[in-house]
Amino acid sequence: MPSIEKELMFKEIVKEFERSPYAFFSSFHGLSVSDLSDARRGLEKVASRSMVIKHAMARKIFAKLNFTEAEKFLSGSIIVTFGEKDPQDISKKIVDFAKANEKWKPAGVIFEGQIHGEEFVKQLATLPSRKELLTQVVIRVKSPLAGIVNVLGGLTRNLVVALGEIKKKKEAVAGTAS
Repeated sequence: MPSIEKELMFKEIVKEFERSPYAFFSSFHGLSVSDLSDARRGLEKVASRSMVIKHAMARKIFAKLNFTEAEKFLSGSIIVTFGEKDPQDISKKIVDFAKANEKWKPAGVIFEGQIHGEEFVKQLATLPSRKELLTQVVIRVKSPLAGIVNVLGGLTRNLVVALGEIKKKKEAVAGTAS
């Protein structure tokens, strides 16, 4: 019979899986406590929560949520990182930490109810963030608008110049007629 603490922990982790649109899995083996703390601190900036989960607990959670295919992520010690906003930011942090430390490896992700492997995490890390995409959209929308403003401004300037020239001619004709 499981202890009350384990039952509460199980329920809390299941809630986290249900609440988060994605959960990243990273495996680590022989990682020092300070390196693990560094990784968690880096992930705290972009993720809602990171936690180390034992394999037995993970298997029970996967069975409850019908993610039995996710058991392939269970090699070595596992840290699960939950997120709600930009998944690219989390995947970039995970992949960057894996590049800096060979004992850390991105294992996969449960993304919008589907299970994806390590390659998906790496591809996700190459995508621009939401902020970068919005900046690109603004720049692309701004360019044609700026062109239209310049053309309309040029037409207005040309009209004013033409009207000024007509006025000068009329004044010159009126001046010579008197």
